[in-house]
Parts: sequence; structure tokens; C-alpha cells
Amino acid sequence: MSSLSTVTMRSSRLMLLRRAGLQTAQRNFFQAAIARHNFRARPDLPFLAVPSSSTSTRVTRVRHMTTERKAQLKYEILTGIKYVGYIWIAGFAIFGISFAYFCERNERDYPTTEEWSFMTRFRMRMANIALYDPKHGNAVDWIQVGHWIDTVIKRLHDPEFEGDGLKDAPDGPKGTKDITSKSDEWRRAYFDAMMFWAKAAEHMEGWVWDTANGGTFPPGTMIGPSNPYPKPVPPGFRKAPREEDCILRHENPNEIYLKILNTVGFTDRQKIDAGLAYGSWLEYKGIVGPASIIYEDALNLALKQVKDTSSVSPIDEKTMTLKEEAGLPSENLLNTLTAYADFRARQGDINFALPVYISLLKARRSLPQPSDIDITSSLRSRKTPQSTGFFSSIYNLGAKIFIPPPYPPGPGDGIAPPVRDPAERCQEAALSLHIGEIMYATNPAAREEGLGWTREAVDIAEEQLHKINPNIREMKPVRRVCRDCLVTGLENWQKMVARLAKEEQQKKEEAEHVVPASKGWFGGLWGEQTPAKVEVRDRWSAEEKVIEERQRRVKDFVEDLRQPDRGWLSFLKA
Repeated sequence: MSSLSTVTMRSSRLMLLRRAGLQTAQRNFFQAAIARHNFRARPDLPFLAVPSSSTSTRVTRVRHMTTERKAQLKYEILTGIKYVGYIWIAGFAIFGISFAYFCERNERDYPTTEEWSFMTRFRMRMANIALYDPKHGNAVDWIQVGHWIDTVIKRLHDPEFEGDGLKDAPDGPKGTKDITSKSDEWRRAYFDAMMFWAKAAEHMEGWVWDTANGGTFPPGTMIGPSNPYPKPVPPGFRKAPREEDCILRHENPNEIYLKILNTVGFTDRQKIDAGLAYGSWLEYKGIVGPASIIYEDALNLALKQVKDTSSVSPIDEKTMTLKEEAGLPSENLLNTLTAYADFRARQGDINFALPVYISLLKARRSLPQPSDIDITSSLRSRKTPQSTGFFSSIYNLGAKIFIPPPYPPGPGDGIAPPVRDPAERCQEAALSLHIGEIMYATNPAAREEGLGWTREAVDIAEEQLHKINPNIREMKPVRRVCRDCLVTGLENWQKMVARLAKEEQQKKEEAEHVVPASKGWFGGLWGEQTPAKVEVRDRWSAEEKVIEERQRRVKDFVEDLRQPDRGWLSFLKA
């Protein structure tokens, strides 16, 4: 019993001690009365308390910037600077390589003369890119084109850049130059730049530059006494400029063409080309009289070239048609006479234009084929054949990549007759188209003959358009002429056939009327009525379907659609 009582007493004491310890722990957890009723409150434990300066306990301070830490930070900073420098160097290298590739590729597409400085050549290439390779579809930004070519012309006339050695010409407007001291290559490049400048000035005629706020604005938008009803400013432009702050953005095209025609140092071929472009612009502006004079001056200059080499006049002075006994005409004579005949036809002088067109077409068809050119001259113009060894092949490949191509030669003086190449075949198609249109519109009895000329023009234009390589820059103008001839020919063909099909339908409706057949005195009263048997064939309706099928077939080929350039980051786009 004593042992049992002893165990019972010990167990009761342990239980009391445990209860006493639990109550002590509960008192330590809760210090305030609010904490006894808020069981979600954070417990106030000693090791969770924030130390304060008023506490008597001693706070141990930790040294963060140790010697090892300083060395580590120094290493990280230097490494970061080094890698940032590497990134900048790599970025500049990539930019330099990209810029060099951009310049080299554009130089091959739009070659410039090496006699110009780098900046002049770069700006001339940018002007060509803005004109022939626009980024937004087929819309040419003439503001950018005019800006680049204007800076090129200023550098060409500046003695500190490319204008060293130029003199003022005795005739012509102010700024006309004498370029006889320059080389032939420099003069050809200068002529191309001046014609480019004139073309940009034609499209930018009347545009003004705001000297106060900057920016180029279309004509009719400035606010001033001379323009009481200004046009609204197009989207993307700033506010309308004031008249007192505006100056012309470019010179008048009339002044530029007169400068070209009076420049001392250009060849007769160059002056003829400039005269034809000048006459076309005057005709577009409605200045018919001066345009006729310019066309006649160009034609007389081409005739003068022929008369200097031959005693026989190549044309009839009265009808202006080419003489067959005079031989093959020169290239300049063909171009000028064709332009003059086009001008007279647009002015309504059909009786003059039609015989000239026919004589021109006969002369162009008698031109020699490209294979009939003198073989000796072609062999002389060939380059020395290159060796076919391994190292020579590597050298030739490297030279082709890194050595820029030479500046292309000029088109010649135009005195010799041209060859019957795709460019001349396109001109033949244009002449056939003009002849067919004139014959169809002026002579009702010769409408089918005019339609035949139109069909022939369409066939020739489509054939040559398939042969011309669209990737060759020099053939792009020829391809454009063939494409315009094909589109115009199909439109004329469709209109001609539609009119004939309408007349055919009217004849068919008239034939369907019932006509009584006479069979004697009583036969007309009780006899049967038979329709008149008039055979009217559906020839023109069937030809309309042929034209529609032809248009559908050449639609994609004529539009010359191409996927826009998305840039070198296109692989990151969906």
C-alpha cells in the first residue's frame, strides 16, 4: 500500500507541475487583454520582436564591405564594362558591314562614276532607290526624290566638291555650265543627274518650302493674298504655311531644260533626248506652240547629223516620210521623227501622222537583226577569256564580289541605225497600235483592217514582254514601254470589238422579224409566214470572249506584282 500511494502521489505532483507550466506558457504568449480575445493576432514572441536602441541588449554590427567583397565588386564592374564594350564594338562592326553591303549592292544596281566623291555618289544612289525601288508599293515619294537629287546637283556645281573646273556657259539661264574640261564619263553622269533633276522638278512643280517651320507642302495650301482659298493640308503634313514664309522647293522645269540644252559639252544625242523630254513637258502643260518648235529643232538636229555623212536627204520635205532609197535611217532620226509624229497625231493632224507611221514601221522592220552585227567589232569588245584553274576561279569569284563593276558606257552618238532588238520590237508594236487606232477611227470601211493592226501590236508586245528579263535595270524602261503597249492594245481591241459586236446584235434583232412570203394573189392571205433567212454569224461576240481570256491570262504578268521587302528582321515576324 505504501508503494502504491507513493506512485499515486508522484503522478499527481507531475500533473500539477505540468498544469502549472502550461499556465505559465499561456501567460507568456498573451500580454494584453485584447490579445486574449483576438486569436488571429500575431503572437508577441521575444525572438520576433524588433530590436530598438533603447534595449539594454548589445547589438552586433556586421561588416558588409570586406576585402573579399571589394575585390568581387571590382571584378564584376570591370567585367560588365568589358562586355558592354564588346557589345558596342560588335554593334558598330555589324552596322559597318551592313552599310558597306548596302552601298555595294546599290552601286551594282545603280552605278555611279568613280570621279565623284563618296557622299555625292551615295546621294545619287539614294535618289535612284527612292524613285525605282519605293518601299510603299508603287507610290513614289517625290519629296524624298527631290531632296536627294537637289543635294547632288548642288554638290556638282560647288567648286569645293565636284564643281572644280566648271565655268559659266555664255548662253542660257543663270547657272548654266561649261563642262568641256571634264572627262566623258563625268559628262555622261552629269547629264543623267540633270535629266533626273528635271524629272523631279516636273512632279514637284509649285511645291513650296516653309522657311519658318520647315517642311515641303503641295501647291495651293499656303495662306496668303495670292491664294485666298487655300486647299486643306493633306494628312501627315504640318499646319498650312504662310505665304511670306514660303519659297519654291525646286526650280521651274523650264529653266532646268534650258540649262541642259545650253550646257556646253553635251553631245547631239544628249541634246536631242533633252529636247524630246522638254517638248513632252511643254505639250503636257498645254503650251503647244513652243512644244512644236522644240520637236522641230530636235528633228532638224538629227537631220543635220545625217546630212553631214550623206548627201541624200533621208526624208521627203513635204510629207516628212522616210525615203526607202536613202537607206537605213539613224537612231536619232527614228526617235525624233516618231516623237514628232506622235505630237502631230495628238494635235489631230491624222493625215500627216498616218503616212509617217507607215514609213517608220517599214524602216524599223528592215533594221538588221542582233545576230547580223559585224562579228569583228563584237570580238574586239569581248574581254580576255579567264583561266579555269581552281585558284583562278577563286580569284574571279572574289573579284566579282569585292571589285565594283565599271561605270556603264554611253548609248552612242545615235548616228548609226539601231538593231532590231526587243526595244525596237516594242517600238514596232507601238507604231502598229497607232496605225490601227487611226484606221479604225477615221475610215469605217477599214475598221477590220485597223483591228488587224491592233491584234498584231498586242501579239508583238506580249511576245517581247516574255523575252525581256525584269531583273536587268537597263531593260526596265523597255519593259515598261512593252507593258504599256500591251495594256493599251488590249483596251483598244476590246473597245473596237465591243462596238462591232453591238452592231452585230442589232443586225440579228432585225433579222428575227417575221417577213410575209408572197405566193400569188391568194397565197399572201392563207399562206404561212416564214422568217427571213439572214445569216448573221456571232463572230464579234466570240472574239469578245477571246479578249477576256487574253486579259485574264496576262493580268498577273502585266501587273508585275512583287512581295514587299520585310527587312532582315522578317524571320521574327509572324
